[in-house]
Amino acid sequence: MPRVAPLRPRLAVPLTVALLLVGLTACSAEPADTAAADAADTRTVETAYGEVEVPTEPLRVVAVSYDTPWQLAAVGVTPVAMQDYSAYAESFTADQQELIADTDTVGAFFDLNIEAVMAAEPDLIVGDVLEIDEATFEELSKIAPTAIFEGEYRGDWRVIGASIADAVGNADAFDSAEAAYDEELARVQEEYADVIERPWAAIGDGDVEGGFSVLYPGGSVGALFFDDLGATLAPSIPEEEDGDKGWMYISPELTTTVLGGAEIIVTGANPAGELSASLAGTLTTPLFTELPASASGQVYGVWSSVTDYGTALEWLESVEQTVLIPASAS
Repeated sequence: MPRVAPLRPRLAVPLTVALLLVGLTACSAEPADTAAADAADTRTVETAYGEVEVPTEPLRVVAVSYDTPWQLAAVGVTPVAMQDYSAYAESFTADQQELIADTDTVGAFFDLNIEAVMAAEPDLIVGDVLEIDEATFEELSKIAPTAIFEGEYRGDWRVIGASIADAVGNADAFDSAEAAYDEELARVQEEYADVIERPWAAIGDGDVEGGFSVLYPGGSVGALFFDDLGATLAPSIPEEEDGDKGWMYISPELTTTVLGGAEIIVTGANPAGELSASLAGTLTTPLFTELPASASGQVYGVWSSVTDYGTALEWLESVEQTVLIPASAS
C-alpha cells in the first residue's frame, strides 16, 4: 500500500487526500485480486460428504485410510504422512514397503491420530468412508480440505482410486493405468480361455480351525477372479447370503459339499506365495486333501491385495504365472 505523506501546510492537504484515496483504492483492490487467485487455485470435487473445495495442485497430501497411499502413489503422488503399517509389512510388495519406509505416520488402522495429521501440515487430506465417518471428516476439515470417497463395496479400489486421482488432479494418470490393465487383461482372457471356463473357487481364512471362507464377486478379491478375469464360479458354491460382505464362512464339515465342484481353487497368499498358518492348516485336513482340485494339484496360493491398477497388473501377472500356466499344462 502507498505510504501517505504527513500533514503539511493547508495548500498541501488536497494532494495528501488524493494520495490517501489512492491508497484506500489499492487496499480495497487487494482482497479481490487475492480472492480471484485463490479461486483459480482451487476446484470443487464431489465426495461422500458433499462438495469440497480442493487445491488444484496439492503439494502436501495426507492419506488417512488404509489403501489410500498406494492409490496416491499409483498416480504419481507421494503422501507426506500415512498410517503406521509396521504390523502388516510382510503382506506388502517390495515397492509398497519402500513407500512406507520413511514416511511420517498418523496412527494405525481405525486409530487415526488427529494431532499427527495436523502436524503434517497438509494442504489436502484424502481417504475413504470405511475408516473416516462424518464426525471425523468434520474434524479433519478444520485442518485442511478433506476429500473422503466411497465405492460400491468395501475395498472398491476402482471407484475410490478414480476419485482420489481426480481429487489430486491426476485423473489422466489413472485413466492411462486403467487402459494398460485392460489391454493386458484382454490378452490373458483370450490366451487362457479354456482354463478360465473351468469351475473355480476362491477361498480365504475361516473363523474356526479347519474352516475357510468362500469369496464372491461382491468382494474386492472375489471381484478380481470372477468379474475381471471372468473365471466360472463352481456350481457347488452356495449363493451369497449378504451381498455387501463378499465372503461367507464355511464350517469344516461342509468342505466337500462346498468345494467338491471346483476344478481350480485359489487361496489368499502373501507376495512370496505363502499362506497364513490358519489357511495352510485347512489345506492339510483330510476333507480338503480329498477334494478333486487338491488331488489333482489344482490348488494355488495367489497374492491378491490389489489397491490400484498398478497392483492389479502385478496380480494379473501372478495369476498367469501361478495358476493359468500350470493349469494349462495339467
